[in-house]
Amino acid sequence: MLAPVAQLDRALPSEGRGHRFKSYRVRHFLFAGCRPPTQPAPTFPKKMLQHRVKLFQRKSAELTIILLLSLTSTAQAADTPTIASTSLCGDSYLLALAPNHISALSWQSRTPLSRARERQRDLPQIWDDPEILMKAKADIILFGSGEGQYSSKLKARPLKLIWGEDFSNIQTNAQLITDALNIRSDISEDWAKRIEALNIHAEARHKKPKILYLSRSGGSAGTGTLVDAAITAAGGINAVETTGWFTPDPEHIVAYKPDLIITSYFKNGYESVQSTAVRNKVVQRYIAAHPNIEIDGKLWPCAGPGLIEAAERISAAIDKLP
Repeated sequence: MLAPVAQLDRALPSEGRGHRFKSYRVRHFLFAGCRPPTQPAPTFPKKMLQHRVKLFQRKSAELTIILLLSLTSTAQAADTPTIASTSLCGDSYLLALAPNHISALSWQSRTPLSRARERQRDLPQIWDDPEILMKAKADIILFGSGEGQYSSKLKARPLKLIWGEDFSNIQTNAQLITDALNIRSDISEDWAKRIEALNIHAEARHKKPKILYLSRSGGSAGTGTLVDAAITAAGGINAVETTGWFTPDPEHIVAYKPDLIITSYFKNGYESVQSTAVRNKVVQRYIAAHPNIEIDGKLWPCAGPGLIEAAERISAAIDKLP
C-alpha cells in the first residue's frame, strides 16, 4: 500500500538540508502507478563533517573529565573520614595527629586542661552519652578508656584508645588512629626520635636525682604510672616506692626527701575541697623549700603525646639542679 501524499510531501528538517520534495513529481509517479525513484543518500560538506567530529570529541572529553572528578571526589571522601573524640586523652591524640579530620572534641575541649587552639575550641563537643553520640557528625568516634558501652548501636565506627602508662602506649594508639583514618603522620617518627634522645641523655647522667610528684589534691604517683615513666625517661628516680596512684597524708608527704619536686594541676586544675597541696600551709612550705617545677596538667591527662614534652621539661629541670 502506498503512503498518503500528505506524508510523502514533507521531508524532515534533518534530511536534504531542509529542502522539500517536489510534490508534482510525487503525484506524477503515483498517477503513473509506480514508486518514486530511490533518493540518493544526503551528502554533507567536508567542513561540516569535521565540525561534527570535533564537537563529538569535545563533548566526550568533557563528560570523561566530569566522571573522573566525581569518582575522585567519592574516593577521597571514603579515604579521608572525619573523627570525633569523647575524652581529653583522645583530644590530645587527634589534635597532634589529625587536626584536619576532627569534627568534634570532648566536653573538656574548652577548659584550661585542653591543648585545643582558639579556633579548635569552637568545634562541637561530644561525650559518652547515647543521645549525644547518635547526633555526632563523624565517620569515626574515638572513645577514651572505659567508654563506648553503647558503641555497637552507632552508625559511626567506634575506635577505643588502649590504656597504658608508658611511652610504648603512645605509638600503639597513634598507629591505631592513623590506620583508621588511612593517613600517614610524620609526627609519630618525631616522637620516637625525641624519646630516644631522652633515653640517651638519661643514661649519660652520673647522678640520678630522687623526684617526688604532687598533684593539686596532694596525690602522688608510684611505680607503674605515667608520671613514673616520665621521671625515668628524664633520668631521675621516683621518690615514691609504692605502686600506682595514691594520696598520702600531709605528714607522709613532708617525710620524703626528694632532690626535686614536680607539681601538676596547681595552676589549671579543678578547685575542690581536696586541694591539699595548695591549701595546706605545711605542704606549701615543704614544696617551697625544695627545687620544684610545675608541669602543666594539659600535657599528661593520660600517656599521650604530651607525656614526651613533660619528660623533656623534667629532664631540663634535672639539668639545672646543683
